[in-house]
Amino acid sequence: MEQKGFALTHFSIQDGHVHLVVEVTDRKKLSRALQVLGIRMAKALNSLWHRKKGHVFAERYFAAAMKSVRQMFRTIRYVLNNGRKHGTWTVKGRPDPYSSGPWFRFWRERDICRPLRRSPVMESRRIVSFFLFDIDEMPGPRWHEFVSDEPLPLPTRP
Repeated sequence: MEQKGFALTHFSIQDGHVHLVVEVTDRKKLSRALQVLGIRMAKALNSLWHRKKGHVFAERYFAAAMKSVRQMFRTIRYVLNNGRKHGTWTVKGRPDPYSSGPWFRFWRERDICRPLRRSPVMESRRIVSFFLFDIDEMPGPRWHEFVSDEPLPLPTRP
């Protein structure tokens, strides 16, 4: 999905929540685009469930701006492999079909998966898809990522 100032680049749909990675130009564009996307998804789900109306999503979302390459890498890995974290997708060597994994450039270029339909997400315009991680990798820190960007806490007295 792409609108002026908004592009959906990655997603993962879970039982009780949705993860989206988007590129936006400002907060107002983010708010409006998520409202439009929520309405489109609610209409499609209500149609699938044979309902005329009904609440599908809570009226809230959590947004975080990614400020470093490491944070972008971890976020994209987390979103694309979120089904493995929740145990809803365990097929080895295949991306979660309820995510944008089948259209993830790194996996697609290596013939790990071949989507049968047009991509529902846009290629990132701000970052290059150089994030190398395994399709079966569980989200979370890797052995070499245990070094934190945050300052260490001050020691406390006993």
